[in-house]
Amino acid sequence: MEKIVLIGYAATGKTSVGRILAEKLGWEFFDTDAQTELRARMSVMEIFARYGEEGFRLLETQTLQLLAPRTNCVIACGGGSVLSPQFEDFARGATVVWLQASAENVASRLVAGTRPLADGKSAEELAREMDKREQFYRRYATVTLSTDDCLPHEAAEKLIKTIRPNAMRYG
Repeated sequence: MEKIVLIGYAATGKTSVGRILAEKLGWEFFDTDAQTELRARMSVMEIFARYGEEGFRLLETQTLQLLAPRTNCVIACGGGSVLSPQFEDFARGATVVWLQASAENVASRLVAGTRPLADGKSAEELAREMDKREQFYRRYATVTLSTDDCLPHEAAEKLIKTIRPNAMRYG
């Protein structure tokens, strides 16, 4: 029984890589933002507009708690999920992969109107935000992979070669 958790800033490829990775492993795939949207019956942008970041983080933490017992799955976490005090419990026993990308690549990959905390920010502003979260990503990651110079299917292949199920776990 295994679980792979993908962390990293917005637009680093967590969802794209996660879907492919899960398919290659024959596992289920979960995206915490999508799961939170389903539970709230509104988009992440709507949740932020109505309840603010604090309200979104509460819903996101509840989603993490619901997904925590799942095994044989790949879970793509929202970029700020590592900020939750409960993230440590969620990540325990999982292989945690930190997907990284340069601020310039993140800025070019962002789709306007989809990321409340990154929308409209310059690469320099994104770099500052990414730097603030780095300590959290570094704390939980058992594997780190840059997605700057590879397509999602290439990143998934690299991870499969790097991660042997049950080989590396947080906690």
